[in-house]
Amino acid sequence: MDPFTSSKSSCSTQDKRVTSIISFCGELQKQLQSKTSEQAPKDLIDELENHINAVKSYSPKSSSTSLHRHEQLESIGTNLWNQCIHAKRQDDNEASSARKKLLTLARVFSFLILVLARWGDHNTPGDFLRLQKLAIKAGKSCIDDGELKFALMTLQKAAEYNGLLQNLIANLPQDELRTSKRLETEYYTLRIAWKEDRLDVADHVHEKVQSLTDFTDPASAENLADSLFEIGKDLTTKKNYSLAIKWLERAHGSLDSQELEQLSREAIELRLAISQALVRAYMNVNTTDGFQKAENHVSYLESEIGDKPVVLLLRLELLTKSPADVFDSNAYADILQRLIRSFDVSESSFEVIIHHIRKLEDKSPSLASSVLDAFLTSKVLPTQHGVWVERAVVIRTQMATTHRDTHETIQGLATTFDVIEANLEEPLPAAPVLAVLILIWKRVDASFSQGDLEIAENWCHVAMHPALRNAGPANAAKIARKLLICALQRNNLDNAAEVLHSMSESARRDPMTLYHAFKLALRSGDREMASDCLRQISEVSSKDLQYIYACCIDAQEAEDKVCAIQALQHLVQKCEFNCPDAVHLPALLRVVIRLEMSLLDQGQNDADRRLIIDDICRVFEGVSTAIRRDLRDAQGNKLFTVEELNWFSKNSYNLGVKNIHVWHLRQTVRMFQCCLSIISQYPQDVPSQTSADISLRGMFCNYLVATASVALARGEDNVETQLQDYLQMRKHIHAFDAELEERMDSLDEVSKEDLLAKLLTLLVFDFEGAICLKSDLVTLQAMGDCILRAQSIPGQTLYSTLRKIINHIFALERFDKEKLAKYLRCLLKTMLSSEPEFPLKVMDDVCKLVKQCAGSPKPLPPVEVEWFITVAFNQGIDLFGAKEDELSKQWIAHALTLAHYHEDGGDMERDLQKRHLSLKWDD
Repeated sequence: MDPFTSSKSSCSTQDKRVTSIISFCGELQKQLQSKTSEQAPKDLIDELENHINAVKSYSPKSSSTSLHRHEQLESIGTNLWNQCIHAKRQDDNEASSARKKLLTLARVFSFLILVLARWGDHNTPGDFLRLQKLAIKAGKSCIDDGELKFALMTLQKAAEYNGLLQNLIANLPQDELRTSKRLETEYYTLRIAWKEDRLDVADHVHEKVQSLTDFTDPASAENLADSLFEIGKDLTTKKNYSLAIKWLERAHGSLDSQELEQLSREAIELRLAISQALVRAYMNVNTTDGFQKAENHVSYLESEIGDKPVVLLLRLELLTKSPADVFDSNAYADILQRLIRSFDVSESSFEVIIHHIRKLEDKSPSLASSVLDAFLTSKVLPTQHGVWVERAVVIRTQMATTHRDTHETIQGLATTFDVIEANLEEPLPAAPVLAVLILIWKRVDASFSQGDLEIAENWCHVAMHPALRNAGPANAAKIARKLLICALQRNNLDNAAEVLHSMSESARRDPMTLYHAFKLALRSGDREMASDCLRQISEVSSKDLQYIYACCIDAQEAEDKVCAIQALQHLVQKCEFNCPDAVHLPALLRVVIRLEMSLLDQGQNDADRRLIIDDICRVFEGVSTAIRRDLRDAQGNKLFTVEELNWFSKNSYNLGVKNIHVWHLRQTVRMFQCCLSIISQYPQDVPSQTSADISLRGMFCNYLVATASVALARGEDNVETQLQDYLQMRKHIHAFDAELEERMDSLDEVSKEDLLAKLLTLLVFDFEGAICLKSDLVTLQAMGDCILRAQSIPGQTLYSTLRKIINHIFALERFDKEKLAKYLRCLLKTMLSSEPEFPLKVMDDVCKLVKQCAGSPKPLPPVEVEWFITVAFNQGIDLFGAKEDELSKQWIAHALTLAHYHEDGGDMERDLQKRHLSLKWDD
């Protein structure tokens, strides 16, 4: 009985059910239309599943009578079906998983509504065909979306309708018969697509499909091929290549059974995909027969579609799978070239080409490089696509730098960069350039370490290519330096100079560059350049001394003492204020001094000698400064020990003494002053013998400085310099005097005599200095007193010195003639014991003075005149008694002269004349 009309109660119940279905269906349509189901609530999907199960319960077993078609259910079911199809097309692939499930279930629901609407025995074969078609479509939708439970439900319906149609097949018109067979094929195709992992079932279903080939249209064949292809792919994934070949051949045969022109574009692409999978499966079987089949299939494709990328790629795979000993690199490269010509560059095609170039590189690097060059030139550069160009350039460089270094390899890479520079609109960015330089630098280092300098230079030239201009100044300088080093090691000085001059100013000022420039200057004999490099190294590397050390070593190895000395002097300057533990400053200074002296002994022109001597003086002066600063090592020990002080003080003294007649006096003075400065830094607790030696050395230095200073002062035209020399002289005279006085008691007689004689000489010089410096009255008087108390002074020295003192005192004090007479009386007393000529000179001065004062308002005091007359006459009488007649006559003559001008009325003159006449001369 029909569920809708069996009775009033059942009719009422069924009407309610139909009403419920219709009501839910209308609400569902609203949900689908408004897309509020984008976040499809679980309760809506659950409710839909409940309605599907409810509609499914209206089965033939629950009905006993037939009923005409339910138009309302037919209408709403059709509308819902169409809406589901329309919504799915609109959603495309952007729908959420929840919405996809909702659409799939809604499609199943709409199909079941249509089944319910057409339930009964009034259905025609056309109705069955329509319902079977809808069942197949709904089942396919469920399979595609993974709703296998509902797929089973719909396919069971499709199987029912197929069975009903088989009973009616004898009476079907031809068009309905073909439609029925086509739908049967599609049903079996879906059964094959059902992923049950039952290959026996799939085989059985495939046999049924084969029996329907006469009724299979291109679309059905495509669907069947797709299902068979999926099985083949699945088996390939499982590495069951033999079975995979079976199913892939079936898939290919399904499409081959159709006319190619009748196949859709998708079917043609599917056919190519099947062919690719089939060829790979043939190869993976790894048998001779398999390889032959793969070769035959690729040849078949090639004859059919020509030089298409897919065919060429399969050809490459065939070559790749061949044994290594028979691999045809030339054929592989040729196919790659053809592939490049056939491709329009895209991201995927670029990756494919690069992948196969890499494979070719494993077999033949040179061919791979050629292919990549062709790809870069013909396809990549015209696109001006930055990422592709950069990757290709880096890969090309990697290929060139990975394999054996040859001139051809390097030149090939340089040619590639030429092409890039000529065709690339914008220069390569820094990132790929840096990657390229890293690769090249590894080759530079490797070649350099192996001693292959020419190859290293060639790599450096490539790294400096204009196409890599964005390398950055630091990298450019690094490469240029390596090129400079290679040129130096090959002793190619012209090339080295050219590289150096091509570098930027900042690169040339880098300490490492300056060091190599110094080496170039050494080998070129350019002292000026070497000196400039040393100066700049010292300036820019304030704390790092390694480059100055290296310069010292290189200069010594080159036997260039001048440059070695300059390098050591810069090292001394660096160590003077912050001496590292690695450097023993006193030893360093000794080395400098010895080198300077050895250079001096080689025989230089006068100008060079003066410069060298000045350098020696400066070094000793630096020693003095360093000693005064009391430098210590890390453990707190003094760097300049007593032994070091001995060495420097003795050598400075010996150098001064040895060269006192050779060097300029000012240079010897500097040496002695350095010795004195060093002596002043000796500790107080040195042994007595050492102390005595130091004292004597110091006195000799003071004496020599004083004598040299007076000589310099006398010959100096510049007044200011002359006065400074006198000041220096007097300072050292006083130091000599003080030290002598302190050491007098400890000296032996010989030393005393020698040192006192030196002191007397120095006092004369001191007097001269005091005069020239216009010393004050007290100083002059003190000097006179010193001279008067001194012993064994030569008469000439004594006379001239005292006479000058008196003259200067007179000039300073402007005293009267009476006081002058007293000074002359003192002078005469002092000179009486010296040679005869000097007291007579004093008497000459006295006579002149008395004559000048005679008759003046202020004559000399009579007492002073009478004293001089008495001394002169008595001296004459003493000489008369000693038979010194000539001297006696001179003294008596002076006495008579003075008596003549004595203002006593002539009494003394008459008395002296009378006595004079009583003397009997031996005439």
